[in-house]
Amino acid sequence: MNASRRVLLAVLVSSSLAFTAACSDDKADKSDKGGTPAASANAAAENAKDPRTALTDAFNKLAGGPAGYTTSIQTPGNAGSKLTGSTDPSKKSHTAKMTVTSAELQTNAEVIIVGTDVYVKISRQVPNVDPKKWMHVDGAKTSLAKLGLGNPEDPANVKGFADAIVSAERTGTDAYKGTFDLTKHPLPTLTSEMVKQMGDAAKSVPFEATVKDGYLATLSFKTPAVGRQVPPVTSSTTFSDFGKAVKIAKPAANETQAAPASFLSQFAG
Repeated sequence: MNASRRVLLAVLVSSSLAFTAACSDDKADKSDKGGTPAASANAAAENAKDPRTALTDAFNKLAGGPAGYTTSIQTPGNAGSKLTGSTDPSKKSHTAKMTVTSAELQTNAEVIIVGTDVYVKISRQVPNVDPKKWMHVDGAKTSLAKLGLGNPEDPANVKGFADAIVSAERTGTDAYKGTFDLTKHPLPTLTSEMVKQMGDAAKSVPFEATVKDGYLATLSFKTPAVGRQVPPVTSSTTFSDFGKAVKIAKPAANETQAAPASFLSQFAG
């Protein structure tokens, strides 16, 4: 997989941003101390639910509206990425900015998704592309799955996640850990063959999660290695701005150009 494809897939993994998540700094929110009576009551109600039900409700509530997020992805060595963005499932829109770092170089990338229109801008030079313009990919004419995109109506890729939970237990107030089965809810960036190569490890991927105000607030996990092709990847994301209106617009026509065939061919197959 060449560098430009790695960058785009990494950016679009934000479309699977639910599989990324994290050690939130909002530790104070996990305690009822200092909270309002209503907040304390809500927290008590959430913690009265069995762990699977609480997580299912949190995933569904996050999937139902706009939200912001910050994701960190780390692979062995010094390679990694940080991504910040916003998503609005009801409008099938999503935007993100990302920095990918490796031992050799640092690459910045941006993506805007509105419906089936995907716009990408990468700091690295792409042949036959004006670096000042957005590359446009018409998702209606190609497979969004090949670009690492899942369902545009579920850019967070959280719908159905609860069905893949193998085990879940509460570790604290609004805090959980467990395992999920990738074969039941695969990541958009993983092909069925890649999941198969993970073997039994794909059926018991450990995760940790927290809930805030009924929403999934953080999720972290480590996907197994895919043979020698893909190393283990540790992902962590913090979600925020629940329900806050998000304005995501397509770039102006004079700021875009069609992604060249040489670029799109990297995603064939």
